[in-house]
Amino acid sequence: MGSSCCKTDDSHRIDEGIHKDKIADREIKKLLLLGAGSSGKSTFFKQLKVIHGDGFSNKDRRDYQAQIENQIITQMQKLIVRGRELMEDDGDSKYADLEIVSNEAKEAAAYLDGLPPQQSEFAQARSVLAQHIKTLWRDEGIQNIWSLRGQISVPDSCAYFFENIDRISEAQYMPSDEDILLVRKRTTGIIEEHFTIQTTKFHICDVGGQRNERKKWIHCFDNVTAVIFVASLSSYNEVLLEDESVIVMHEELNLFEQICNSRWFTETAFILFLNKRDLFNEKFEATAADLSKCFPAFKSTGYGSAEKAMDFIREEFLARNQNQHKQIYAHFTCATDRDNVEKIFNDVQQVVVSTSLKGGGLI
Repeated sequence: MGSSCCKTDDSHRIDEGIHKDKIADREIKKLLLLGAGSSGKSTFFKQLKVIHGDGFSNKDRRDYQAQIENQIITQMQKLIVRGRELMEDDGDSKYADLEIVSNEAKEAAAYLDGLPPQQSEFAQARSVLAQHIKTLWRDEGIQNIWSLRGQISVPDSCAYFFENIDRISEAQYMPSDEDILLVRKRTTGIIEEHFTIQTTKFHICDVGGQRNERKKWIHCFDNVTAVIFVASLSSYNEVLLEDESVIVMHEELNLFEQICNSRWFTETAFILFLNKRDLFNEKFEATAADLSKCFPAFKSTGYGSAEKAMDFIREEFLARNQNQHKQIYAHFTCATDRDNVEKIFNDVQQVVVSTSLKGGGLI
């Protein structure tokens, strides 16, 4: 009898524990960060870690240091190699201005060409390597190649690292938060963090955006409170890393349409971040014609201001929503701007809480 009573008590405690766990799980809002590669979604993830998490440990910073050094070396090498390739493939001297001009820069290019493939960090020759990067970055030919970075898939943030090479090459260098936000590293697999924003607990998942990573997305689709789809405003004249015949913004639009209209997210709050508005503002005036190549209908608008162009792009995305009852909450964003991210995620928090209350029949 006593034994049976104890088992009953144990069973009640287990059931009660399971019930409490279910309530706790319901209080946690699961956000899914989706988007194509280089949209900036991982930068949002890092910003949230700074604003609402524990920031970056010294180990994190050392890991990012290696990534920063890798980006500086490999992307300068890419500028050199792709510049040569464009000139070699050019039959009408269209790319003649991509030739490296100064003798010092030619020597610096030869130095980078001679680095062993496994050397992706500064190692012992920090000052020598830094001087070569500075020399190349000042060269007119490299600058002309840089102007084609969207065509050859070189990240915009490289300019920041090239210009800060003296600081980065110091022996005691430790990456700042800004350095970490700007370094480009492809997300592979699924990265998860828990944050509390205005008393609301969030479980946020960041998944790789490249084509070969998307098959893993399905593993994150259960019990999602809201999807945040991140697209780059500045991608209208950039080509896809995996397929240089595809304009990145076309890839983003097609991907957005698939996710927005997926059966998995019929009742899920859907938020669109049109990111990199700072880069868009910088490049639009000089490359407005490229936007009309991406969207032929844009030409009939007479181009106009950057703000009108952003509104045009937003409407192109919203038009892909096939469910007239599904509201898309769209924001123009800059993931590297802490104040902007903090404000936007406060808005996201309100949307998510409101959606949860509606789902529970409470409003």
